[in-house]
Amino acid sequence: MFRWIKNVWTGSGPVEFVSAFGMNESVERLRAATRRWSFPFATQECAAGTVKENRVSLQRVIPMVGNSFKPFFIGRFEQRQGKVVLRGRFTMMLLVKVFMAFWLGMLASFAVAGSAAAVASPKAAMFPLAAVGMMGFGVGLTALGQWFSRNDAAWLTHVMRTALQVLPDTATPGQGAGLAGQAASGKTPVFIYTLTGLFTLFGLLGIISAISGIQIYRGGPDGAVITHYANDTLRMVAGAGSIAMLGVALGIYRRMLFAWWSGFVLLAASTVYSIISPLVRTDLGDARVPAVVFGGISVVIGVFWGRWWHAQRHHFHD
Repeated sequence: MFRWIKNVWTGSGPVEFVSAFGMNESVERLRAATRRWSFPFATQECAAGTVKENRVSLQRVIPMVGNSFKPFFIGRFEQRQGKVVLRGRFTMMLLVKVFMAFWLGMLASFAVAGSAAAVASPKAAMFPLAAVGMMGFGVGLTALGQWFSRNDAAWLTHVMRTALQVLPDTATPGQGAGLAGQAASGKTPVFIYTLTGLFTLFGLLGIISAISGIQIYRGGPDGAVITHYANDTLRMVAGAGSIAMLGVALGIYRRMLFAWWSGFVLLAASTVYSIISPLVRTDLGDARVPAVVFGGISVVIGVFWGRWWHAQRHHFHD
């Protein structure tokens, strides 16, 4: 346990990459292979951060995914025996380390104080247990974040080795840094599985709705409110749309081009609906203005997601 905490705090062992180029060209090549800024404009997976001779700080950026506990590569370029060496280690951000140290330190203090209070009064016995529970939650959250980013070090290693044209026997990976062959560039992206699951779920729910005839189900303190389809035509349309959604789910899973185009159709349809609905509905009353504002915001959101979806074209084939 204590060794794990030490490894989390210190990061990996030293990592070195002997560049095939001079100092200036090494810096420029790594800078060209990365981005200075990533959020909120990243539409593709990339390495982003600072690349200077005296400081290199890079992280793996996955669009729509945030993880404060992921490893950063922190290092610098050095001139050694006529060769340029990129030296550093994979570790969490300093701000995250300080925050977690403060979090765990305060909770440890509460646990000690709560234990003293519990000795004096049995009614305070829950205070140290609550503090220990929150400490466990913090440790678990850190471990979960690191598990989700377990491939980041290998992925960043691949980016740096490719940019600097590092030979396999000249790189010295530290703990958690794999070789280039471990990079996940050839694997199916996670978002493919996520979207497949979502489309499958919505498609199945739609089919169940069409078969049962229940269009909307709302539960509340006064009981359930069930709204049925007005006629069989709407049920058939809903069922056909749900079957089409299952087809899109299969297309996304198999990464077929028609599924990529279908994504734009759905985004456009939902955006148009968000704009038109507040203007034509008669039951909004005083909520019409906020609904119109929300419709305008949905356009911005639709453009953002459309830009991201357009960047995923290379994952789909004819």
